[in-house]
Amino acid sequence: MAEFVQLLFNGLVTGSILAMAAVGVSLVYGVLKLVNFAAGDFMTLGAFIAVFFSVSKGWPLILSVLLAIIGICALGLALDMVLWKRLRENKAGTLAFFLVATGVALILRQAILMIFSSGSRKYAIDEIATFPLFGANIATAQLIVLLLASSSIITLGLFMAKTTIGKDMRAFSDNPSLAAVSGINVNRVVRYVWIINGVLSALAGIFQGMVQGRFDSTMGWTLLLPIFAAVVLGTIGDAYGALLGGMVLGLVMEMSTWSVLFGGIPSSYKPVVAFATLGLVLLVKPEGLLGVKARSI
Repeated sequence: MAEFVQLLFNGLVTGSILAMAAVGVSLVYGVLKLVNFAAGDFMTLGAFIAVFFSVSKGWPLILSVLLAIIGICALGLALDMVLWKRLRENKAGTLAFFLVATGVALILRQAILMIFSSGSRKYAIDEIATFPLFGANIATAQLIVLLLASSSIITLGLFMAKTTIGKDMRAFSDNPSLAAVSGINVNRVVRYVWIINGVLSALAGIFQGMVQGRFDSTMGWTLLLPIFAAVVLGTIGDAYGALLGGMVLGLVMEMSTWSVLFGGIPSSYKPVVAFATLGLVLLVKPEGLLGVKARSI
């Protein structure tokens, strides 16, 4: 029982972090049709900015997190102004976007190494503190991350469902041409997409750094494939689907190590489990968990 509770809790934490990052990727693709290969590096940079101000400078953690969020949002807006907007205006093709996105990811990764060095970092939090739950010892840091990530996800869901800009974003994602001629401010939608992506990426990176204990410049890169798997599993371009896909993969990855399941698999094979799950689901539902099959004419 204790092992099950521990793995279930770990799965919820992992799933919430994957879900946050996947929603950012899904929103960017849904609105801009851009596969953001730098998503993992956005997360890593957010984590490094927060740990720099909170540990190296000794500033309050909350203020450091806010600065990290502002920094990643500003980076996304700047990249859109300098690169993505110009490519959209020039009617660049899919291959051009793909190559530029890959280049941005590589540049960001090297910039993080140059600025923060290759050493590992950790937040000044108590990693040993735990509390008992049905026989399992749950890390307090994990509980805090789960509560904060869940609150962020709920807030995002309400924002997308209830606010005008959230509805505009969904309308633009479904039909860009119709949304543009119906009076929706396209530039405003694009700005909000990058802001939301920046907030989610920064928080996901910070939360992952706290859960790992120590992290380095490769943290986001190792999460990039599971994040994309969550996006595809939930349905490409659907924010709610990305939330569901992230939670499902997080739970499946952690529960796959349960000793009751034929002894469990080694933790290093969790990404393999994620893609095996993705493949099985797509065999049954190729459009993703929340997708709708195209009707034949």
